[in-house]
Amino acid sequence: MSRDAPFANENRMETKCKKASGKGQSREGESRYKIRRNAAHKENPNGLLPPKKAISPAALLWKSASGKTLRRMLDKSVKSRYNTMNRYLPIFCRIFCQEGLMSYTYLGKQNREEDLKKLDSAQCDRLCAEIRQELLERVTQNGGHLASNLGVVELTLAIHRVFSLPEDRLIFDVGHQSYVHKLLSDRFDRFSTLRQPGGLSGFQRRDESPYDPFGGGHASTSLSAAIGFAEADKLAGRSNYTICVVGDGAFTGGMIHEGLNNCRESLHLIIVLNENEMSISKNGGHFAGALLKMRTTGWYFNLKRRVKKVLSKTLFGQKVIRFSSRQKARIKRAIYDDNYFEQLGMNYLGPIDGHDRAKLELIFEEAKKSEGCTVVHVKTVKGKGYEPAEKEPGKYHGIPPAGKQPVPTFSEHFGKTLASLGDRDGKICAITAAMADGTGLTAFEKAHPDRFFDVGIAEEHALTFSAALSAAGMKPVFAVYSTFLQRSFDQLIHDAALQRLPLTLCVDRAGLAPADGPTHHGVYDVAMALSLPETQIFAPLDFQALDRYLEEALQSERICFIRYRSGGESESARALSYLDEEKHLRGSLAQHPEGVILTYGALFEEALRAKNEAEKEGHRLSLLVLEMLRPDESLLSAVLQCLPEGVPLLFAEEGILNGGAGALWARLLAEKGRSVKILALSDPFVLAEKGKSVYESYGISAKQMREALGMPGDPIGNS
Repeated sequence: MSRDAPFANENRMETKCKKASGKGQSREGESRYKIRRNAAHKENPNGLLPPKKAISPAALLWKSASGKTLRRMLDKSVKSRYNTMNRYLPIFCRIFCQEGLMSYTYLGKQNREEDLKKLDSAQCDRLCAEIRQELLERVTQNGGHLASNLGVVELTLAIHRVFSLPEDRLIFDVGHQSYVHKLLSDRFDRFSTLRQPGGLSGFQRRDESPYDPFGGGHASTSLSAAIGFAEADKLAGRSNYTICVVGDGAFTGGMIHEGLNNCRESLHLIIVLNENEMSISKNGGHFAGALLKMRTTGWYFNLKRRVKKVLSKTLFGQKVIRFSSRQKARIKRAIYDDNYFEQLGMNYLGPIDGHDRAKLELIFEEAKKSEGCTVVHVKTVKGKGYEPAEKEPGKYHGIPPAGKQPVPTFSEHFGKTLASLGDRDGKICAITAAMADGTGLTAFEKAHPDRFFDVGIAEEHALTFSAALSAAGMKPVFAVYSTFLQRSFDQLIHDAALQRLPLTLCVDRAGLAPADGPTHHGVYDVAMALSLPETQIFAPLDFQALDRYLEEALQSERICFIRYRSGGESESARALSYLDEEKHLRGSLAQHPEGVILTYGALFEEALRAKNEAEKEGHRLSLLVLEMLRPDESLLSAVLQCLPEGVPLLFAEEGILNGGAGALWARLLAEKGRSVKILALSDPFVLAEKGKSVYESYGISAKQMREALGMPGDPIGNS
């Protein structure tokens, strides 16, 4: 076979394109020809074509004729570029795959670690491009973390090629950067199920694959886990390596520093500091860059080892080694900033270009040969290979599934309302733990920057800090996701509740998190709040109720929790009328009901569905929805007035069974002679099942509510 044989088809296509171009009809065909020809050259670097710079599939898509059409759609859109991209990009990716322009040559076909290690440099470049293509296709379709995963493609591939996984262990902090790891391990064929019921998790999970040694979900936990594995290996006499990938943002969390403080020098532990946003290590210009380049080459490490080996054989040589080490440290401090990690007794390598795979592999090989813990500092670009994500990584950090229309959210409305209240009251302060965008506090930050505090990934500090602000006469509002509030429970008890300090906690993302799963379910906050005396919990159904409860909480002398769902208000919520004068109870009452459902929060929509389905079958149900969960006498009396004698009562709750609101109301109603059946989460760690909604998987769906009230069977027309 001749060297130009692989390009025979391309040469024929080139002739067709030239003929067509004379007729003015084939710019797109010429573009496709170039794409195919470049791809063929990557596979056959010794062919007739001159070497060309590798282009990622995302860049090919963006620069092609079809990509121009996509850009025109983006420019003409009356909505944001982000929302339009989210709608159309998966379609274009699928078109490209069907045309064969972005078919996979290596991804999914390297089924063992040994296969990855056999790839040459050009093949690795092609594999990285294919990984980025798959990320764009799947994440824009299913939703998830895009920019962060695009930024760790070369880094993850280098780790897989240098180390022996799963015998060596790879742990990602949080785990939202593990998509590439999943593709390269044993889950390529299941990657289409990412973040779907019964599918792959968006984080690492121990029960998903032996390549996931430890679960993730919350920030700053990875290093402590990695140290645990490394210590266990040392005690067992194993020579495994544990690799821990930590983003620079996680270093704002105290748990990382607690781990570093307990990291012994003799462990087979490699900490990869992935810096993609904030500068941690400043250098001193061109000379520092030249020195770094020299220190990250193979001959430097080999020479260093050989000289040390020779000198260590004599007493004089050992003194020379100690002297040279001290002098080297002084020189490095003169060129670079004082190094935090080396002061802790660790080896430090970097900073390294996190997209230079060959250099990363060299550094990791050297880290394996180092004695003790080694920090490898890499610098990556979020969204690498996809221009919009590189320019605006914040927008592409986490994206919703394709087709999901943007709506005003509770988070956004809360932020605007708080900013407006801050205009009138100079004592209001807003606190967030590295979630200003997610909790909607950017509006308050812009309006009142001096009263806005982003404390980093430090919920424990945020809670105690808020309590002290309150003690000093301010009105702190701590906005936090329900799942992250769990981290500050001790401070909530000891520093706020015990001292009877007024505090407003706006608990975002309350309820089940279908896509993220058990690590992000917001189902503990109600039980936490109810375990504390004199706290109040509000659960507004719409924006108007949120405004009212926020003002009420800021005037209260108690700890007030205001919890609300992900997303926005619904028409059905606004349609529910209030049934009491204090406006804490809403509902829809039936004449002579056969059962009553009492609930709160986003689950009311599932309860409303149960009521409507029952009516289709000729049954009558009343629906009561609480917006205040710890009742006063007025609210308790209003609920009792809506409960006919002898009618079964069900309390449905999107929270844990033990210690939840259902348990409280069952006790209070039992004192009034009324029995209550509770439908809540007995096991919040259950994974959603394929083909079932998240409510069905946890036993709190509309159908299960009806069955609990003695009305089994599918609704008419839904069989």
